[in-house]
Amino acid sequence: MIMETIFSWQILPTLENATRNGFALVEFYDDTVDSPLVYWTDDVRAEILSFVKTEFQPLKKFYEDFLVSARRGDPFPPPYQWKYQSIRQRFHLSSVTKRLYVGGVFVQSLVSHPYFKVKVKPFTTELLANMQERFDKYLAGVREERCVSELCLLLTALNNMVTNLPFIVDQLLKMDKLQLVYRFLWDDVQDTKMRKLALNLANDCAINGGAARHVAQKRLLKAVLPMLVAHSEEETLGALNLILQHVRRSSVVVDQIRMLGGLVLLVALLLESHRTRKSRLVVASLIGAMTNDGLYGSDIGSMLCDMLTDNFKPAFQSSASRFLDFCDRDHVAHGRSWDRETRQKAQKFMGKHAKELVRSIVQWNGKRELFNTGLLKDLWP
Repeated sequence: MIMETIFSWQILPTLENATRNGFALVEFYDDTVDSPLVYWTDDVRAEILSFVKTEFQPLKKFYEDFLVSARRGDPFPPPYQWKYQSIRQRFHLSSVTKRLYVGGVFVQSLVSHPYFKVKVKPFTTELLANMQERFDKYLAGVREERCVSELCLLLTALNNMVTNLPFIVDQLLKMDKLQLVYRFLWDDVQDTKMRKLALNLANDCAINGGAARHVAQKRLLKAVLPMLVAHSEEETLGALNLILQHVRRSSVVVDQIRMLGGLVLLVALLLESHRTRKSRLVVASLIGAMTNDGLYGSDIGSMLCDMLTDNFKPAFQSSASRFLDFCDRDHVAHGRSWDRETRQKAQKFMGKHAKELVRSIVQWNGKRELFNTGLLKDLWP
């Protein structure tokens, strides 16, 4: 207990072999290692040495006083009693214990060594359990720097594993933990770094075909679509790319976007003049993918033509670049003039309803269509 408390659990394997190789203890203490399995540095040794010196002072004073008493011929005092029983109350090797340690792995060191081999299934299980525990605390109001920092480390570590070992996504799906990743995208998660890491992770998970089915089944789009309204360019672009990946893999996702009023949000973005061309091209790609879906593409195309003009229909088959150029050009179709004035009017209309839809999207029950197409008569009398 004493050795484990002073030197941390890391010394135990070496201690067990000390009877056969005592010098191994010295080698362990003198070595410097910063790996996912062992963290032993100058700072660790300095903290141990400082504690040992502090503990030694009463013993030193006892024997100094003893020598003085012996010279005077005083009776011997009782032997010195070291209060080792309470050592755990007096000392924590904080340079080690403050580091996030999950499933036998120092997570910060693992992030620095992304190709280090771990026991994938048990470690991933432990990592997700720790992430859930800390995220629950975060949602309960524990927002101090350490909690956020550890969540960021866990998200980064998981993202590295998904990148290097894509089959881990299957484990996430079996454990029903993909929705934990998407939960980080809700607006009550205010730390932008944490949201960015979760969005990157969700995008990497989306390469798995099963992820799109899971997203549809659990209605996780309601965590992503609100990011298309009043969010930073970076977050909006990340959300668009995530939705695009799911649209390409699931017709159900396409239909859910329609039901959620997602087409209103997409058209609002498409017509925003201050948006970068890069973002608008992704919107164009997303609209193109939806209108060409085998099950719902025709319905999506008809609804978009109701929002825009009938002349857009052939453009949906074009490349994203050509589609965007067509959107920015003037034309007339069946009495509808598509020009700068109507584009601005359409954007204002879509933007207004997009903001209103966000409140309904996060509470969607999977059944009701959130946008009433009859409102389009206000745009096109």
